[in-house]
Amino acid sequence: MTATHPPMELTKLPTGIIGFDQIANGGIPKGRSTLMSGTAGSGKTVMALQFLLAGVRDYDENGVFVTFEEAPSDLMQNVRSFGWDLEGLVSSKKIAVVDATPEPGEEIVATGSYDLSALLARIENGIRSVQAKRVILDAIGALFPQLTDPNIVRRELHRIAAGLRQLGVTTLVTMERTD
Repeated sequence: MTATHPPMELTKLPTGIIGFDQIANGGIPKGRSTLMSGTAGSGKTVMALQFLLAGVRDYDENGVFVTFEEAPSDLMQNVRSFGWDLEGLVSSKKIAVVDATPEPGEEIVATGSYDLSALLARIENGIRSVQAKRVILDAIGALFPQLTDPNIVRRELHRIAAGLRQLGVTTLVTMERTD
């Protein structure tokens, strides 16, 4: 006869998004990385930003937004239509933005092994600069063309997730689904 253990409760972090927290039984797993995937235009970035802004507004939890596709200035301009003052939150050190977008016209050249240590260091610096508890990695799929080996992609993403977990932050990762 095997001993049974009561189910372990997974601590959840409320997203602050009405309805989502209810269907997700309280939010997303606290201190872990959660992937949100959808087609282009499905609202992934808006939902991620809402998670970050609710953290600041409702839970006194600062955040870091890492963008891999959209320039920070464009992102800030886009969310103004919702009445969200992302620039003000950046100025007041409630949110840090890490710009990981490629330079316009920059050619991607795959040479040798590639790792994301420099990116992780920039994210960690952003986290420490605002004492962040919430992190967004927006459109992380934009990194994949730079990593030609699927094993390297998996290893590096695991390394970033593990590094963020060690820092005690809750991370929401967005990725575009093409079908």
